[in-house]
Amino acid sequence: PWERKLELLHAISDVLDDFMVRDGIIAPHPRFTPSPTSGYRVLEHAYAEIIHNLPADLKPVVPIWDQIHFESFHSEFVDRIDLDTWDEMLQLNPKEEQ
Repeated sequence: PWERKLELLHAISDVLDDFMVRDGIIAPHPRFTPSPTSGYRVLEHAYAEIIHNLPADLKPVVPIWDQIHFESFHSEFVDRIDLDTWDEMLQLNPKEEQ
């Protein structure tokens, strides 16, 4: 059962990522090598790119009160580092073309 759930997570992540690129929300990027947690990390890559591109006045806005302190720290941290460093921290490695 877990293998199937991971397959679905990867598939959903790939679909979301593909549409965010197509819609111009995030820039095209190389595919990343799959791993047990890469589906989640692909979405974290997109999150960081979205944060980087937000206007300064929107960056501190957090939707749920209980998450304000955690999310504001996370958003500020992600905004301060470049995407290559963030991808390295997430252990996202570009997939080699064959």
